[in-house]
Amino acid sequence: MAKGLFTQGMCVLLKAPLSMEEIQERLKRFELVARQDSDDEDSPETLVYAFRPDVDGHLLVTPTHTRWPDDMGDPDESPERFVAWSLGQFGPLAFPGGLARATTQSWGWDGAVEAVQQHQAHICLLVSYVLGSDEEGDEDLPLVPDDYDSLGELQMLTRAVTALLESPDAVCYFNPGGEILRDAALMRQGLNHAWSQELPPLDMWTNVRIFSQDDEWLVMDTVGNGQFDLPDMEAVCRRDVYPPGDIENFLRHATLYLLAGDEDVCSGDTADGPGDISWSAIECMTSLSDPPRPTIRWVPEDRFDPPDHLLDPGDEDFEDEFEEMLDDDDDDEESFLDDHEVRGGPYEDYFQDPEDGDEPPGNIPF
Repeated sequence: MAKGLFTQGMCVLLKAPLSMEEIQERLKRFELVARQDSDDEDSPETLVYAFRPDVDGHLLVTPTHTRWPDDMGDPDESPERFVAWSLGQFGPLAFPGGLARATTQSWGWDGAVEAVQQHQAHICLLVSYVLGSDEEGDEDLPLVPDDYDSLGELQMLTRAVTALLESPDAVCYFNPGGEILRDAALMRQGLNHAWSQELPPLDMWTNVRIFSQDDEWLVMDTVGNGQFDLPDMEAVCRRDVYPPGDIENFLRHATLYLLAGDEDVCSGDTADGPGDISWSAIECMTSLSDPPRPTIRWVPEDRFDPPDHLLDPGDEDFEDEFEEMLDDDDDDEESFLDDHEVRGGPYEDYFQDPEDGDEPPGNIPF
């Protein structure tokens, strides 16, 4: 779901539910301004904290006494959960199967599978600018302020998440929009590294994933750039030619380039990338993998021609097709991921940290 009533969302998975008293104590640096009661027995109360009161912003913290609902509900079998998902109550960019994908693709944390299996409850944290508005003409109120700052939201949410992660009952942090998992130690390590480099902590907010097909073609992508209102990045190439660690660095640098806001990347643009050759960009309306989202797909200008389905940019009527997909429970078409094997193995086998100051030159300078 796109941003709307809620603009950002994060989650903390728990071994056991936390009391409201403990949550308030761990979030005491934030100003508690209200409480919201609910008829939902699993989530009976939401704590409302001030965030940018000048534009009616709020941080909503909702403890839930059940496991994360990774299926996001069904319009027939669990309509209430499905409606909650459609309204963005699990995070505006959450998509069914996100926790499973994050667990499978958790390259930076070898213990993710075992940790996620432990969780029995969770806390959802959301940002909203339309909570409880009673102004005349509410339907015309903007969903985001004119000076909307997505990075500021993510930084605030991260502070709240790290405070909750200090609980003995906390398992890990889960970002539904970025499909990434981190325990408290990895979270501190990643945030400190980003701070020391004076960079946003992309690898704490977004994931980089890897897929392969028939031991020939490699697909890597970022997931979570929608949190910054930017397209995700995809790379398509022969898996035996380019080191995946180099591709990861390339995709991260491409995201940082867009975050800088200097220029957009359009179809036909090129940048120097892995292999010391040019990679061409394709603007895509639909991604090769779930969650469905717009992407910039990068293809090396080498002697190999990718299969046509890996070059398909998708239909411009993607939004209509996506809504139709939600309503069609009997769709038998197999997605790209259904035909692809997710590579397993230790993180170090596939990704490498860039050396300090090591930025690849490019036709697009990132």
